[in-house]
Amino acid sequence: MSAECCDDSGHIKSAVRELYAKVAAGEVSCCGEADAEMPMGADNVQSIGYAKDAVEELPPDVLSANAGCGTPILDAAPKPGETVLDLGSGAGLDCFLAAKEVGPGGSVIGLDMTDAMLEKAERNRLSMGAQNVSFRKGEMENMPIEDASVDVVISNCVINLSPDKPAVFRESFRVLRPGGRFVVSDVIRAVAPEGDGTIDPPAEASIEDWCACIAGAIGEDTYVAGLREAGFVDVEIINRKPYVAPQLASATIRALKP
Repeated sequence: MSAECCDDSGHIKSAVRELYAKVAAGEVSCCGEADAEMPMGADNVQSIGYAKDAVEELPPDVLSANAGCGTPILDAAPKPGETVLDLGSGAGLDCFLAAKEVGPGGSVIGLDMTDAMLEKAERNRLSMGAQNVSFRKGEMENMPIEDASVDVVISNCVINLSPDKPAVFRESFRVLRPGGRFVVSDVIRAVAPEGDGTIDPPAEASIEDWCACIAGAIGEDTYVAGLREAGFVDVEIINRKPYVAPQLASATIRALKP
């Protein structure tokens, strides 16, 4: 279901983990270059759709490592008292925004596999005094989260990095309560100009293309079918916009657990 790169998915994960440790340190952007086309930090936050007044109170360290492509937390609209799980939570941007929405009676869990990101997120949490936010180390293909324990799963430009997306979809379904919702922003393959299917990924994708959110992107139909196969219903693409390469688009995908 994901683009071919090599037989060793662990190699992809190791490369992604190494890159995002550098992103956490502010050494590179998510695309691996300091001057990449996709902006970082506060500029990125506003360029992907967050209103300035929604993020202006957040510490600079929350914004500096942001590498999102959309606004899943706005589309998920968490309610007071709910539990939100953020896959690939990074420095905690969407977690802290969600914490405001769920209030003291709710909770937010950030899941990330990169130690440097988790350390940065925890520093941010402590500096903000966000008592309803916690961060856990783990992989989204095998989440350290109890069954049927969260109301909302969000993610921001992370699932495309997984070499095993069906596992991510199954795990998301498992941890959601009945009636829970899956709302993520992600990079997908665009529809071909002639409208006949999606633009295929390169036959031999490099690790660099995986880390840059290019090689791991799958087509819209494949994404929707994968969520349905995992058990989700009412799966829909609720918005699309151009991404950094012509064959790609950033989209927000929403689905429900019956």
